Formats: sequence, structure tokens, C-alpha cells
Amino acid sequence: MKEYLLFNRFITPIALQFLFWSGVAGSLYGSWWLFAHDNWAWIMALLFGPLVTRLIFESLILRYKTYLCLVEIKEKLSDDR
Repeated sequence: MKEYLLFNRFITPIALQFLFWSGVAGSLYGSWWLFAHDNWAWIMALLFGPLVTRLIFESLILRYKTYLCLVEIKEKLSDDR
């Protein structure tokens, strides 16, 4: 717990996974709602909802992974001196 309070470890990966699956569930629910109300757009929502959610969260995870790589590079450079 101390690691999280001192920001030595981040909750970002856990939060992103939770938010991603919530987004997928929301897009599936939205597709079902459109289908139940006889809206033809449910097909597009079913196909593109999870895809767009995945693309958004992949970009966020990529930013986090870039940060982790930069921290690793910084640590290696400081060890060389």
C-alpha cells in the first residue's frame, strides 16, 4: 500500500483494464438497446463500438508503456555514471 501512496507503483494498468472492459460492456449494451428499439444502427455499434474502445485504450496503454521505458532508460543511464 505504501508503494501506491508514494507513487512508486501506479494503478493505471489496473484502472485501464477495468475501464476497457466497462467500455466494451457499455458498447454491447448500447448495441442491444438500439436493437431492442428497432434502430438499424445496432449493427454498426456492435461492430465498431468494441473496436473503437480497443483503439482508444491501446493508445493510452502505449503512453504508459512509453513512460515505463523512459524510466528504465533513465535508471540505466544513472547506473553508468
